Amino acid sequence: MKRKATLMVTMLSVLCLFVSACSGGQKQEGGSSAEGSKHLTMWTWKVAYTPGIEAAAKLYEEKTGVKVDVETFTPDDTYRQKFQAAANSKNLPDVVNWWATAGDSIEGSVLELSGEVGDDVLSKYYGTAMDPIKVTQSQVDSWQKDKNATTVQKSLKAGQFYGLPLDIGGFFTFYGNKQLIEKAGLTAEAPKTWEEFVTMMETIKSKTGTPGLVFGAKTSDLWENWAGSALAIMYGGPQSYIDLLERKAKMSDPEHLPVVQAVQTLADKDLLMPGILSTDIDGADQAFAAGKAAFDLGGSFTMSTLLAMGMKPEDIVTFPVPPIDGSKITSWTTDPFTLTMLSVNKDSKNKDAALDFIKYMTTDPDAAVAFANAAYTVPALNLGDRAKDLDPNLKAIVDSFATEPGPYSEAQPAISAYRGKNKEWEVYAQSIQSMIEKKMTAEQAAKKFDDTMKSLQASGN
Repeated sequence: MKRKATLMVTMLSVLCLFVSACSGGQKQEGGSSAEGSKHLTMWTWKVAYTPGIEAAAKLYEEKTGVKVDVETFTPDDTYRQKFQAAANSKNLPDVVNWWATAGDSIEGSVLELSGEVGDDVLSKYYGTAMDPIKVTQSQVDSWQKDKNATTVQKSLKAGQFYGLPLDIGGFFTFYGNKQLIEKAGLTAEAPKTWEEFVTMMETIKSKTGTPGLVFGAKTSDLWENWAGSALAIMYGGPQSYIDLLERKAKMSDPEHLPVVQAVQTLADKDLLMPGILSTDIDGADQAFAAGKAAFDLGGSFTMSTLLAMGMKPEDIVTFPVPPIDGSKITSWTTDPFTLTMLSVNKDSKNKDAALDFIKYMTTDPDAAVAFANAAYTVPALNLGDRAKDLDPNLKAIVDSFATEPGPYSEAQPAISAYRGKNKEWEVYAQSIQSMIEKKMTAEQAAKKFDDTMKSLQASGN
């Protein structure tokens, strides 16, 4: 995604968790359905999504009489190779589930939709859902100048799109183990503040001996990407965080230091799972699923991973990053980003039916709810009042998504422009790890950030 490149690197490492299995039922090895038949074929690589796709497809069959046969190929590389081989032999299925992207070079094989799909459809999705799918002028300009760009990329035009958004996701989500929470005598519900969250973790550790929190701390900037930036934006407001990114403020300022201290509190109170600094994203989810920590930091997409690891939806509580006491913003919302899309094989003998199906699956509320609840992912369709029909955990995630640009959107351009570029943030990520090891205090970490920033500014960097 063009505006969230830094966050997407982390996100993609999470998506690699999904493992493969073929869905049941009558399958074809690929290729378009025969002319006039009552079948469509569809491919996906998302094992966790297969039950959801089949649930929506069943509703579509009941409505139209057209059956959709779904095949699943995994892992990612196998799926890409399968797609390319089928594309070369013109043996693709009618419908393809693919990563939400533009310029991934599948465009030579799937239907261009800007002339087929209008605002009556596009207006039903979340406002940002088409962002990674629709070709932009900046992408076109970049591909024209890039000697390594593919022939397909160089042929694309601004405004074109080759898929419709199926599901969306976001970071900034905590998952709690209901059984551990209730075993500690607590109510399994979202804490209203960061301080209340810390108290919950203290109680759980005291009563059960289980550490409070795990996350993929081996990835040094994960904390800032998935939690710290939300705490900062809520505490001081978006402009306050922008000022820090633009080097107009200091980390030691009163509007920023409490956010650093939030990490030190976790370390000082021994609330983090032992070995967390050697724990990657996969390992964190596995530890949480095994009951080795009461809470796990992830994103909306983490739910399907946890279920694949054997957890049950009713044993999990989800909530967005809670605000530090005294924050200017008292509840967190974030603009979601699109995860996957549905495309139509341009050589399909059933293009009209395939296009009708992907419109139905991505815009019909009944289909979207059926897909979401069975796949445990959030649909790109803005469900409005129908969000009440989602699984409670999915509903909690949806409630944290902004249907209109929110505070994260305000700060996001500065995040994209400066956080990966200005080296003080790299130093800060390392300081977070030092705080976790109790080798550095919040004040020392803030000072190191400020000193690094000042030194870099003086040298023109």
